[in-house]
Amino acid sequence: MPDRARLESSQRATTAVVGVVLLTGLTVALVAVVAGAVGGIDTGRLTPTPSVAHSTATFETGPSVGCGENVVRVTHEGGDPIEPETLAIVVSLPARDASARIRGLPVAGTQLADENVVDDDHNAVYDNCVGGVVADGGRRWSAGTAVAIQLNAGGGTIRPGDSIEVTIVHEPTGSVVVRETITAA
Repeated sequence: MPDRARLESSQRATTAVVGVVLLTGLTVALVAVVAGAVGGIDTGRLTPTPSVAHSTATFETGPSVGCGENVVRVTHEGGDPIEPETLAIVVSLPARDASARIRGLPVAGTQLADENVVDDDHNAVYDNCVGGVVADGGRRWSAGTAVAIQLNAGGGTIRPGDSIEVTIVHEPTGSVVVRETITAA
């Protein structure tokens, strides 16, 4: 009988050791999963979305001479300054089923290259002409400064009462920073 008592004692000791080993292994596995999840977050690569607290938009009509007339002008009225290199501008003319996406800003002068504009067959953007902070080498779009795009108002593309929608996107984050709708006068 003494052997039986020793055997039961030995089995109990083995069960305790196995339990401790299993709990330790489980703890190590959980720590590895949590560390991997936390370590996988690279806060250095997260780009904050800039905020334009307020903006105004106008459509200035008149003869198409240079970039001074038939221009949509979106003025930054407050919020974070934004580098023009990070902007894409979408102009839509819903009544004409026309739109254009402008990217690759700023430009050296006032003329966009063909690769800067994705425009449908309706030619929403006239002569690929831009002004303001996205022209002449660019500067930060900040309070009091504007982005200007000359639209194709000739030939009846834009009529009084038509809506002009302008969306400005911060490309690194894909976030819309401005959405304005203007009614052509």
